[in-house]
Amino acid sequence: MSKTTVWTVLRKRLMFKPYLIHTVQQFSDEDHRRRLDFCVQLQDLMSSDDHFLEKVQFSHDATFHVSGAVNRRNVRIWGSENPHTYVGHKRDSPNCNVFCAISSQKVQVHSSLLKKPLLA
Repeated sequence: MSKTTVWTVLRKRLMFKPYLIHTVQQFSDEDHRRRLDFCVQLQDLMSSDDHFLEKVQFSHDATFHVSGAVNRRNVRIWGSENPHTYVGHKRDSPNCNVFCAISSQKVQVHSSLLKKPLLA
C-alpha cells in the first residue's frame, strides 16, 4: 500500500492528525538575556570587521543508529487527539556519527563507525 493511500485513510476516513513528538528545554530569564547579549556581540563584530562572516564556521553532527532508531523530528504519532506521549529508545545501540562543518572556503565531513557508543 502506498504512503499516499495510508495518509488518505488516516486523514479522511479515520479523521486522524499527525502529531510531532516535541523535546522541550526550560529556559530562564538569564538565558534570554545571554542570547540577546550574544546577538549584540555578533552585530558589533560584523560592523567592525567586514570579513567577519568569512571567518565563521557553522557545524552540526548527527548520529545514525543501526538499531533503526530514528530522529524524533521525523516521527509522527497519528490519532484523533494529541496523545502527549513520550517515546523511549534503545540505549547503547551501534551507530555511526557524522560531523559536517561549513565555512566560506570549504565543507568538511567526518564520520566514524562505532561498534558501541564511546560512553557505554
